[in-house]
Parts: sequence; structure tokens; C-alpha cells
Amino acid sequence: MSDTNRETHAPTDRAASEQSPAPSPYESVPPAPPVPPATPTAGPLPPVPPQAPVYGDTPAPAPGYAPPLAPGYARPQAPGYAPPLAPAYGYPPQQTGHPAPGYPAGGYPVGAYPAAVPPRGLLPWALGLLILIPFPFLGGLASGIAMAVSGGASRRFGGVARENARAALNWGLTYLLVSTVLLVSHFVLLFSLTADSPSSGFYPIGIPITIYFALSVLHLVLVIVGMVRAAGGKVMRVPFAIPYLRG
Repeated sequence: MSDTNRETHAPTDRAASEQSPAPSPYESVPPAPPVPPATPTAGPLPPVPPQAPVYGDTPAPAPGYAPPLAPGYARPQAPGYAPPLAPAYGYPPQQTGHPAPGYPAGGYPVGAYPAAVPPRGLLPWALGLLILIPFPFLGGLASGIAMAVSGGASRRFGGVARENARAALNWGLTYLLVSTVLLVSHFVLLFSLTADSPSSGFYPIGIPITIYFALSVLHLVLVIVGMVRAAGGKVMRVPFAIPYLRG
């Protein structure tokens, strides 16, 4: 009986053991709690790993490296900066402000430009040289007229030019008037004294023309002296000229 019960309960225990699984050793360990999200901090960001260059992009140059310039392109300079010029072929280089010995610096130095010369009334006296025109009596008349016209135009400058222009005008008109009177007198005497019979001598018919030539020589001397004094910045005065214009 005991053997029968043992055999009867044996399959029952075997079936019960097959239906209930064995306990796992990990069931007693509690699950890990969830990790909270990280809060942003004010510290430096982690370095970004370098990325491979994309095809067609130009890689960034290394620090301190200047890429070469394209042909015909000039690098922009800072305002007010002038690059030094290369010395010309055949000439030695020069330092700023110190020219090389034997080679004068080009142009005028700073502050050494020639000052403009003010008008001095030289032109009215120079026109008196028209008396040298190789035509009888025409040169004397032309010089007196030119001195009078130029002297009246040069009086607007003032100063020494005004005084020289006034003196040249007065003497030009004086010479023009006296020479015209002498020439007219010469021809009047010539026709009046030779109307009935020809004259046998130069005088008295030649008296006016002799005075005219002497006056022309005086006119030429005064013109030359007036040019010299006007060129030196001085005033030329002719005391015996008729004062058509007063100062």
C-alpha cells in the first residue's frame, strides 16, 4: 500500500513542479530610479570635434598665414600710408628728406615755392622801344600812342605800378604831342619856303626836324631808364613831362 501511494503521488508532484517556475535570483533587486535631465551650467562648452571638409569648400587658413594675392590685385592700405617707391633704374636710392650727394631732389622743397611778383609798371615803359621801328616818323608816333594806352590800363594795379604807369602815360603823350608839332612845322616850312624858289641850304627848314631827332634820342634814353627803375621796383619820374594825369 505504501508503494502504491508513492507511485500515485509521484506523478502529481512531478506535474506540480513543472507548472510552477523556479524563483529568479534577480526578483529581489529593486529597479534603478530614472536619471533626472542635466541642468545647463555657465561653464565653457565642450570642444567640438573637427569635421571633415565638404567637397568644394575652402579650408580655413592656419593662424598667421596670409594667402597669396591674385595677379593685378593690390592689398588695401591704411589711410595716410604711402608705400616706399622702388628707386628708378640708374639712380641711387634716396632717404626721406636727405637727397643723395650729386642728385638734386626733384621739384621745389616744402615752403620754397617762388612768390608771385606784383606788377611794377614795366610794360608801359617797354612799349616806348617801338621808336626803333625802321620807318621814318612812324616808330616815334607808335611808341607815344602805345605808352599812353598801356599806362592808362596799368594804373588799376596800384602801388608802384600805378606811379610808373602814370609817368609813362604823361611822357608818352608829351612826346607824341611835341613830335607831332615838330613834324608838322617841318613840312609847313618846307612847302612855304620852297614855294617860289628851291632852298639852297638845310636850315632854317631843317630846324624842326633836328629838334625832333634830338627829342627822339631823349625819348629812347628815358624809356631805357624807366624800364630799369620799374624792373627794380622803383618809380620813374619825368619832371619836364606835361602832367596830363596827376597822382
